Amino acid sequence: MAKKKSKPQRTKFNPINYLKTGNARKLPIHQCLLPTNWEEVKKFPAIVARKHVNNHVTFASVLVDLLCTGAKDVLFFVNEPESLYQEILENYEDGISIQFEPVSYELIHNVIFESVAFAEEFGIAPHEDFKFAELILEEDSDDFPRLEVPLGEEGKAYLYLTEGDDRAPYFERQILKYGKPGTFQIIRNEFASLFDEDDLDEDEDSDKYLVSCYGWDELDWEEFYDEMNLDELPNEILLYTISRLPEYEYDEMVDEPIFAPFLDIQHTEEDIEEFRYSKEELGFMKSIYENLQLMNSKDKAGHLDLLTQIEIGINNYPTNRVLHHYHWEYFQRMEDLPKALEIAKEMKEKFPDYLYSLSSHAQTLIEMGEVNSIPEAMNHHVTIQDFISEREIFHINELQAFYSPWIYYFSKTGQLRIALFLYNFLQDYFVLFSNDLHPLVENTLVDATRKVVEPYYEKVQSRKVSKVEFVDLMMGEY
Repeated sequence: MAKKKSKPQRTKFNPINYLKTGNARKLPIHQCLLPTNWEEVKKFPAIVARKHVNNHVTFASVLVDLLCTGAKDVLFFVNEPESLYQEILENYEDGISIQFEPVSYELIHNVIFESVAFAEEFGIAPHEDFKFAELILEEDSDDFPRLEVPLGEEGKAYLYLTEGDDRAPYFERQILKYGKPGTFQIIRNEFASLFDEDDLDEDEDSDKYLVSCYGWDELDWEEFYDEMNLDELPNEILLYTISRLPEYEYDEMVDEPIFAPFLDIQHTEEDIEEFRYSKEELGFMKSIYENLQLMNSKDKAGHLDLLTQIEIGINNYPTNRVLHHYHWEYFQRMEDLPKALEIAKEMKEKFPDYLYSLSSHAQTLIEMGEVNSIPEAMNHHVTIQDFISEREIFHINELQAFYSPWIYYFSKTGQLRIALFLYNFLQDYFVLFSNDLHPLVENTLVDATRKVVEPYYEKVQSRKVSKVEFVDLMMGEY
């Protein structure tokens, strides 16, 4: 077998890279859940979930063993739809009859980290993925408030060795080596693991691309080489493949002077406060936003009240740029593109320094197929700092809104290299981690990419490219 190579460093939606930035810890806590009887059962999943600005959830489920082994198992998910989060909770509740209750973060933090510290007294390290779960939890610093957690039983650690548990020999070896006589007891049983991965991944075989190809290793690419079908190449495979071709490799493009201006900024997921709104105004804006999300373009008559509310809000708060943007979004969602275009132009005239007035104008043009008008809609500003020169830090939503129209424009006009640079730039800044590209933008980029990539895959399928050559290219070893 060939020596396993390191994985590519540039990744799309790579959860590990995201967690390592520390940004997950900045997300607001969504839920902290413990079983109602956690103090009695002693072994249970502890769940900490955080909410993204796109309403997706990053969460960790730590199988806590208060009797001995600490963080015995770990599941973690990053930027996943809340439906997946709820599905996993239901698997726990229905599959193994766990009834969860909300608890304070302080309590769940102590439960997890005190169990880990207890296990370490017997030389037992937490599960290997705990280092990633830790990046979703708060840092366990010395000044974190401490709560008492019931550890062990009757002053002893109880090590339950489960048949089929790959770590069982390790647990036994460590406790025998580091545990003092009389401080532990070993019990052997045949109970199955609390985390049944077959239940969580029961559809894995039916969806071979469930795991992002950006995280594939050498063996994954070898399997893909053997089984690939040109008629079923997912968009992600196409976009990943072109990023491995030397002419389109992002790591090389970032060193080219032509792209340097795009990189001369900082990005953040934290709010950038430019305008202050009253409590009443914020409440009104929130209500409008929530109602916009519930709109159905087929029910045109049913949303007239919402339009009236927006127009009343604009009359009451004439300098509120966000409400003007909601006005545009209303017609955009109603698929009345001529009216949306009219509103976007009015918004640009009223708020010439408002980034979303440009992006709204451009997005309507995209949906109208007016590609040649996009540079004018963006006021011919190709970098965001050209448009907002007084700032160096931009929110990831701003980056997505500003550069998406340009990705569409460059893809449509045969300038794929620039389009792909901007696409990978948004990935590198974790913009696309929280915000998907507009489907028309992504499909246009993929269509342009396909024209470059498909001839290569035709060579792969005809075996004019060997498996070793293909895998080396995918793994960045060319």
